Amino acid sequence: MIEIKNTNIGLILLLSSAIIYGSALIATTIYSLTLGGVNGQGWNTEYGIFGTALIKVGTLPLIIAVLLGIAGIVLLVLQERKA
Repeated sequence: MIEIKNTNIGLILLLSSAIIYGSALIATTIYSLTLGGVNGQGWNTEYGIFGTALIKVGTLPLIIAVLLGIAGIVLLVLQERKA
């Protein structure tokens, strides 16, 4: 049977985290361009243009990316301690 080490799984989780995080930030940036409007209409002055776009796009992808990143780092640390 093929044994998958924690290192491989950890690296896959970190890569997935980076892809999801990058995609969410790119989507937020593209959406923030549409919020500029005339006289700043369409965005909340408390959060700014990028913060408003981030709330509108959703923070769930960022939360998932952070959790995957933490899980990946934990697996890498555990594998390092075994060796």
